[in-house]
Amino acid sequence: MVNFWTESPPFTRSDVTAATLPSTSSATTESICVHLSKPPLILLRTWWRIPRRIAIVCATAAFVMVADQNCVVAHQNVPNPPWPAQCPLRLGLVVDQSSSMAARFDDVREAARNIVDSLRNNRSAVSIIGFDTGADVISAAVDVSDDDARHQLKDQIDALVAHEGYGSATNWEAALTEAGALDLDVVILVTDGFPNVYGNPVQEGPEAINAAATAADRLKSDGTRIAAVGIDLAQGGEENLRVITGTGRGNDYYVTDTTGLLRQLYEIVANSCGVPAGALPRPEPPEFPWVRTVLGALTGLVLVTFLAFLLHRRRGATTGPPASATASGRAVVKDQRIDHSHLTKQLRSNQSEISDRHSPKDRS
Repeated sequence: MVNFWTESPPFTRSDVTAATLPSTSSATTESICVHLSKPPLILLRTWWRIPRRIAIVCATAAFVMVADQNCVVAHQNVPNPPWPAQCPLRLGLVVDQSSSMAARFDDVREAARNIVDSLRNNRSAVSIIGFDTGADVISAAVDVSDDDARHQLKDQIDALVAHEGYGSATNWEAALTEAGALDLDVVILVTDGFPNVYGNPVQEGPEAINAAATAADRLKSDGTRIAAVGIDLAQGGEENLRVITGTGRGNDYYVTDTTGLLRQLYEIVANSCGVPAGALPRPEPPEFPWVRTVLGALTGLVLVTFLAFLLHRRRGATTGPPASATASGRAVVKDQRIDHSHLTKQLRSNQSEISDRHSPKDRS
């Protein structure tokens, strides 16, 4: 505690309770008292509380800032790896087959087939993963430069459908986990942006997006770039895409409708190969199925011939001789009785011969 000096007025009493300076020759009867006194207790407490409160506020603010920083680091997503910028490419196309995709699934299939065609000029390996409540690898590492393999892969894409009932949920976590086992350079996720199930066994709830983000972080940590394409997104769908890819719209994730889906997919493949989109091969024209067409025509011809034969036999069994027409236009059925007149004539002729042989003239 800090002491301070105060000067007291002169007193005439020599027994004043104070600290008194020694008297001098010029002042024998009076003395100047100098007192050591303390400041009032209330004032002292007030002065001490102010710096203490400031210190507490500063310490609390520092703690909150450090705690917030730690939380941000704990929830910060793994950055998206850079584009490979070269081909051949190991590409994974992950297609949402949940019921919410049903109305746009024809466009999704067509775009997926065309993306397979866009890589046919090099030995790129394309994998297809379909997902809803769960996820399945439809095909893995197909060399799309091989014509037969590419056409078979496109046939498998044509067989994909949007599911209903129990299989109608959306499990991003399962899809990204399946993609992580394929050692891919780029994963393209085509979805409507709303995961709602996760885990094994499958659970439903808002934690689905966090589970998907964890699976995406593992995938990106292994060097796989994720490009998410959201189709006809409702409110909140774009934020979901950002969580699993990155913050760059038009680079990490894309938002489009079905009419712009193919263009966005071509842009992703072009970035992956490090070439302009115009340098990629255009989609192949539809292949005419000669074998299936010829076999189908032959089968149809045999069937028509057989039916015609049966019909002809049936008509032959139920239809009588042709009818004759009269002058009045009415049809008259011709007499179908058998004519035995020639037999009668022959019998008469025979009888006549017999009679001639046994006549009296012959006896005489």
